Amino acid sequence: MARTARTSRRTHAERRSATQAAILAASIKLLIDDGYAGFKASRVAARAGVSRGAQEHYYPKKIDLIGAATRFAMDEAVHHAQSLAASAAHSPDPIAKFLADSEHFFFAPIYRALVEIMIAAHSDRALARVINPIVRDARQRLNSIWADTLGAAGYPRDKAQQFIELTHYMMRGVFLVGYWLPYQVDRTAVMAAWRSLTPAILELRRSATPRRRSARLDDGLMV
Repeated sequence: MARTARTSRRTHAERRSATQAAILAASIKLLIDDGYAGFKASRVAARAGVSRGAQEHYYPKKIDLIGAATRFAMDEAVHHAQSLAASAAHSPDPIAKFLADSEHFFFAPIYRALVEIMIAAHSDRALARVINPIVRDARQRLNSIWADTLGAAGYPRDKAQQFIELTHYMMRGVFLVGYWLPYQVDRTAVMAAWRSLTPAILELRRSATPRRRSARLDDGLMV
């Protein structure tokens, strides 16, 4: 009997997890397809293949869905970074792993929706209270993963932190120009040029005197 009860509880938990995952996957797909402005919570249940009641049980309001979908997307980004960072420990080129992870995030279809959500949160305090802590925490984790990884590979940590943040600023710019402005961006050429600047930015030589801690560049909140 006890075993049956445990199995029943486990099955219920698995069903709940599967339902939530389906709802979040559908939410992200709709955000990618329609953007934040066109996102309709009423369409999520049908896309997910669940009842509207099930959706509203877990995520009663649109803001609950948006918050959960944002957390899901950012957690996926963290997991991807952790996976590549682990492989970078045995790679002769950890910088290539970092750049590949950054491209995976900033040029993925979901990034456009995340940017739109952040823009909306700038003027929507209720949305900001939900979204900003999620993004801030994930961005700090992502940056720490790669600062630790590049530091372990022998790069000066302060330079690695600057390189990480400068790379992210550059990729945000490439995304914005390519998506919102009427220009064509040769992303391959941009990335090759940026990679060629890496040795100068990271400068592997170490000073005989202790380095001062560099001022952080990323003082604002950005996805």
